[in-house]
Amino acid sequence: MAATRQPGADALDAIRRARRARRAGSIDPVEALYRAYVAAILAGIALWLLSGVVGGTRVGPAGAARVAAHAGPVVGLAVAAILAVGLRSGGKGGPLALEAADVRHVLLSPVDRALALRPQAWRQMRSAAVAAAGVGALAGLLAYRRLPGEVVAWLAAGAVVAALAVLAGFGVALVVSGLRLGRAAGTLLAVVALGWSAADVLTGTVTSPMSLLGEVAVWPLRFRPLGVLGVLAVGAAVAGGLVAVGGSSIEAAERRSSLVGQLRFAATLRDLRTVVVLRRQLAQELPRQRPWVRLPPAVRLPPDPPTGRGARGLPSWRRGWHGIVRFPALRLGRMAALGVVAGLAGLGAWRGTTPLVVVAGIALYIAALDAVEPVAQEADHPDRRDGYGIEAGELYLREAGPSLVAMAVVGLVGAAAAAAAGGGLLAFEVGATLALPAAAAAVVGALLSTVQGPPSLFSATDSLMPPEMAGVKNLVRTVLPPAVAVVGVLPLLAGRHPAPHLGPLGATAATLPEVLFVALLALSWVRYRDRAVEWWHQSMEEAQSVRGQGRQSAGPRGR
Repeated sequence: MAATRQPGADALDAIRRARRARRAGSIDPVEALYRAYVAAILAGIALWLLSGVVGGTRVGPAGAARVAAHAGPVVGLAVAAILAVGLRSGGKGGPLALEAADVRHVLLSPVDRALALRPQAWRQMRSAAVAAAGVGALAGLLAYRRLPGEVVAWLAAGAVVAALAVLAGFGVALVVSGLRLGRAAGTLLAVVALGWSAADVLTGTVTSPMSLLGEVAVWPLRFRPLGVLGVLAVGAAVAGGLVAVGGSSIEAAERRSSLVGQLRFAATLRDLRTVVVLRRQLAQELPRQRPWVRLPPAVRLPPDPPTGRGARGLPSWRRGWHGIVRFPALRLGRMAALGVVAGLAGLGAWRGTTPLVVVAGIALYIAALDAVEPVAQEADHPDRRDGYGIEAGELYLREAGPSLVAMAVVGLVGAAAAAAAGGGLLAFEVGATLALPAAAAAVVGALLSTVQGPPSLFSATDSLMPPEMAGVKNLVRTVLPPAVAVVGVLPLLAGRHPAPHLGPLGATAATLPEVLFVALLALSWVRYRDRAVEWWHQSMEEAQSVRGQGRQSAGPRGR
């Protein structure tokens, strides 16, 4: 006897089939498959060649044995971080990002909520797992360049662990959201997961489910059947999430659908500042009503004789610090965690895995996007900014000082993490030497991204550009800010193979002037950007007027 379907199941299936058919109606499946095929081949070739160039030196048998013995809990700690994100997201009503029509019509209809949400949850889990598998395969490729083993085994291990980690994070988020445990319970469970994995790393044991899954990552070096238990734990988390998804809150789903839609639109426009603001709203990350510390009154200096202006510099510093001391604990913890990631990645780059310098630079760049919040607030409120009577670039530089100090502290946290992870006193000395230059590069990169604002969609001057130049401009807008931040950690590579008369610390310090030069160039653009943009627009308008006059004078002869 066939099982009876729940009421409304056929109607939901018909609606979803109709929506998929309408969306795919304008897409040629053969052409889309061909493009994906060509893109995958070209990306694979490029990554293979690039990993061979920057993959680092091979590890000997002793080093491979240490990796096999200790890498599992370390990878498990990274898995625990993903689970912590999922647990906190579930406590705030996540992680499902539904469309507004699904929330307002499907979830409010007399249909079982689990029946309506389970296919959506599985679809999002599958997409996230595929994307994570690509990142994990890249990590496995870099591991193959330094460790013994077959390339297929490393690719498979990296892809499987990354995909399972994301599935586990999504599953526990659905459990917390479906059971409506709340933010406090989600945060507590996240702390437990991180603490358990951190204890495994410190003691060299494998007890947590995250560490068990981490053992799968080193199967190309040493096969341990305990990793199967980690895979089973992921399966249990996914199954539990799909079962509990029916208890998700409609109010939370409607709120997330609105914010996620705006977030996707801002990401499509490459408006990073709007993405940051919407992500904070999505995470319900609000500034503190009471600052962590009370700041003294601003010190007013005598008027500047050439301009007659008073209050030069110090009130702006106080304003910047006033924003930083109201950062919520979550933001401060995230900045410290990104500093730890930068320090550990820098230690890995120091020991031979060159691509990790990019990870260190990107981690500092993301932390700097939080640190430059005082400047971002001025950029978000141009009416208030223009009422100060000074140029916007000068105001940005005045308020960037506290952000630089905060990022220097983040750099010192990374240096301490590198020293604690086995780098010793040399790692701390090198990290402390790089703390201020790397912080300066990260802050300048974040300033570039913040003050440039969203791209202009209907600019008369941009319409004069050929399509090739417009594409280059968009690429520069996107790549330049994080690239400046990565430049700040490149001196690590110079310190790996120093000259005999310099030593590691001296070789690292010898390259700092180049980093500061790049940071000063980018900072000059932040200072004089408005003037340069105004000059460019005036030049384009003059060129348009001259071209129009030329056409008018040539008109009668053309007839």
